[in-house]
Amino acid sequence: MAIVTATVPQRARKPEDKRARREAILAVAARVLSRSQFARVTMAQIAEHCGLAKGTLYLYFSTKEELFLATLEVELAAWFDELAVALLAEGTTTARQFARAVVDSLAARERLADLLPLLHTVLEQNIAADTALGFKRMLVEKLSAGGPLLERVLPGLPPGGGLDLLLRTHALVVGLRQMADPPPALRAVLARDELAPLRIDFAAQLGDTLTALASGMMRGPCIDSRDGLAPR
Repeated sequence: MAIVTATVPQRARKPEDKRARREAILAVAARVLSRSQFARVTMAQIAEHCGLAKGTLYLYFSTKEELFLATLEVELAAWFDELAVALLAEGTTTARQFARAVVDSLAARERLADLLPLLHTVLEQNIAADTALGFKRMLVEKLSAGGPLLERVLPGLPPGGGLDLLLRTHALVVGLRQMADPPPALRAVLARDELAPLRIDFAAQLGDTLTALASGMMRGPCIDSRDGLAPR
């Protein structure tokens, strides 16, 4: 990993100074962290990138997982906000247009799509409960704000359907990214012709799946209260 140092405030005694230093650390981390680097990057290397002593970095982030999660949190919150702006600019939209907006927004935030698959399998395995709670609260806040917006721009979504659609979108991005971008060793295995059906194009699959999902949800409630079946 090439060292790209940046200036991070060296003294931080006031609360606002500490917030500024934390934000500066995350700005550096956002430029250098990726899923492929997680196993090999160390807190000492990140501290070197920031121009800080390793002990100082630990004052802000107790573990590497916490640092990666904080980086992901910034990326994810910004993505939700950007997606909302894009959808509002479209006005009333179709399921396909919604899917295209999601795919395009993720293409502009490659780091987010790269880090998301680490969330449940790695990052949440070694963080404090209050750190996990802060992340989940951010997620709920963004979903709760974005849900009603989706219900305005996607005619036919039932009440509460917007939040549900965003949550399912989040899950699809995580799952499809893991399948589309496997670890190097597995990538070599999947290169075999006989395993071609298992290789997927992330953007294409996400766009098609989201279009189908949104279209189905826009047709209204799918559960028959009499027998639990889902007539269409």
